[in-house]
Amino acid sequence: MRTKTTLFFWFSAFVIALVSTIISLHHIPSSLSSTSTIAKSAQNSFKLAILDGVFKKSGESLLSTLRSIVSRHHHHHHHRRRRSPKCANTKWKFRLVSEYNVSLVLTVGLKGCTNFSSVQKAVDAAPELSNYRTLIIIDSGTYREKVTVAANKTNLIFQGQGYLNTIIAWNDTANSTGGTARSSSVAIFAPYFTAYNISFQNTAPPPGPGRIGAQAVALRIAGDQAAFYGCGFYGAQDTLNDDRGRHYFSECFIQGSIDFIFGKAKSLYEGRLRYEQIKHHDNEIWCL
Repeated sequence: MRTKTTLFFWFSAFVIALVSTIISLHHIPSSLSSTSTIAKSAQNSFKLAILDGVFKKSGESLLSTLRSIVSRHHHHHHHRRRRSPKCANTKWKFRLVSEYNVSLVLTVGLKGCTNFSSVQKAVDAAPELSNYRTLIIIDSGTYREKVTVAANKTNLIFQGQGYLNTIIAWNDTANSTGGTARSSSVAIFAPYFTAYNISFQNTAPPPGPGRIGAQAVALRIAGDQAAFYGCGFYGAQDTLNDDRGRHYFSECFIQGSIDFIFGKAKSLYEGRLRYEQIKHHDNEIWCL
């Protein structure tokens, strides 16, 4: 701060002196004798010499002062840009790694410190037709994307941070995609899929009376032997498409208005299944 104040003081003095000299030179009358002109020029040169001496006496020339400040300013910003966020590795340690004998762990987050910022990109990076488990840990946040787990992406596990905290959401409808089944925000076709503490949501608005093509699926599960623990399913019409295969749901929450659980799968809903019917009231179902 002291350096900047000193620079400003001497720079202002230099500008004032320079402007004064230019004005005085510009207003020299043409009728003056050559002797008077020479004397005036010598006087101006003397002023400039004195000013230059003042700068030298200050211990640092204007140019070197400017270079010093610019260098420090550049170094400060360069250092700030290189500063990386602190990542807590313990955040990604889960009991599922040992319980399922996981061979690969991938992380997804919106704030950095993860392998991916998109759930679909993490799914794409998982090995195909694997006989071993791949755990995809998804940090808190709402992931606005349409996700498809293809049939060859076997043995995937989605691990969220709580069904109220980690959400995958999209807003397709039967009208926008050409069919109810295609409207799902998340579609699972691979066998042996498992999800923990995560929500699947379709944010399309609830349909009005008599509305056609407003079906909006949050999750379509068509892979065999899938399981969902503490998950949420949010939508309006046709929220959960329990399409085909054998599935297991434990302690899950389902929101919808019309046909919010439908499909031809053979599924077991165990524990407390809480569902919310839009524009009506909340209900709880106690299963086996």
